[in-house]
Amino acid sequence: MEQKQLSANYLPAVKAIKKAILESRYRAARLVNKEMLALYYWVGNYVSVHSRVDAWNTHAIAVISKMLQQELPGLTGFSETNIKNMRTFYETWCPVLNRQLSAADLDNNLNISELLNRQITSADLSEEDYKSFLSVGFSIHREIIRKTSTLEERLFYIRLSAKIS
Repeated sequence: MEQKQLSANYLPAVKAIKKAILESRYRAARLVNKEMLALYYWVGNYVSVHSRVDAWNTHAIAVISKMLQQELPGLTGFSETNIKNMRTFYETWCPVLNRQLSAADLDNNLNISELLNRQITSADLSEEDYKSFLSVGFSIHREIIRKTSTLEERLFYIRLSAKIS
């Protein structure tokens, strides 16, 4: 058989495998994003509780950021500014997600991967809005929070961002 005929015979296999690879990559990216949002929400809660309630000093977040860099060389995403953004993320969404973490959650070995699944206990977000929320990256959430003031505005831009991504 000629090479062209062989190639044509295998085209359905190539298309099927390619589709499976792309779908798997997309699912993996969504799972990673969900995990990162859960982590940032947890960090935001931890920092919120300790900086607002326990009254950490004004340089605590900067010190924690530097210490994290020393403990985990090469770590990115945990600058002082970004940790403050995580606190804002938590404080913005906690009333909507309606699942404030307890002190025990903060101190125990909380399974962060289950965190966001445990959040929703109110009817504030539809299932579709929640899926959109989880599909949007943290940097987009940060910008939406910065530039909006109401839940309706935030959900509008989250839905729009989720459709684009």
